Amino acid sequence: MKNWLRPTPHHRPDIWGPWTTLAFGVVIAAVFVLVQFGIVFAYVMYEGVRGSHIPLRSVAVSFSDNGLAFALITIASAGVCSALTWWVARLRKGDGPSDYLGMRRVRVRTLLAWLTVTAGLIFVSDLVEPLLRHPRGPDFTLSIYRSATFAPLLWFAMVIAAPAFEELFFRGFLLQGLRYSKLGPVVSVVLTALAWAISHGQYSGAEITEIFVFGLFLGIARVRTESIYTPIAMHAFVNLVTLIQAALIVSGR
Repeated sequence: MKNWLRPTPHHRPDIWGPWTTLAFGVVIAAVFVLVQFGIVFAYVMYEGVRGSHIPLRSVAVSFSDNGLAFALITIASAGVCSALTWWVARLRKGDGPSDYLGMRRVRVRTLLAWLTVTAGLIFVSDLVEPLLRHPRGPDFTLSIYRSATFAPLLWFAMVIAAPAFEELFFRGFLLQGLRYSKLGPVVSVVLTALAWAISHGQYSGAEITEIFVFGLFLGIARVRTESIYTPIAMHAFVNLVTLIQAALIVSGR
């Protein structure tokens, strides 16, 4: 695996140490949760002004099954925390946040190769899913797609906003700050994949396992190509296929 994680030669950026990286990571994650909670709280207050006294817990549950609400929360939290991640990377004196987060152009041929790998993972996942006894396409995705009153917003949230922030944070910021430490690239890829999988608590255990495995490939792609655009494209591709599957199931096809 070490050969797989041998990156293309490049100038090593001046990065935060592992403990500082983890500390900033906790702050960014906390802000992510607070933004989502703030939107739910604002909705409860709005309903209270209208005379509808809705318990906060019931609103949070209903939001998780509401495609429009999910899209708005995802876009808002992804936007705020992407900017925060950029700002934290900018605080470190060196080559600038773009180089820190791996915003480097990647060859089209290289990108297509990794997208082919992603397509293979999707194919294997679809073969394994019947054995795991859960339907084609996650139940959560089907639920939010059915309830999305404005589908384009949901497509933007899942195919653009979510992949961009999650990869910028997990593979752009956290992985970058850990892989040059004593942990090394192998352990860092595994840890960031695990953290990313755990953050998807809305899915079933089998699906979280699949997410973890996919996260390993995202981390390998990030290290091998030295570009955050590679895992962003791979992540967006998977989400696109998942939404297409949900759309086909909902339409009865």
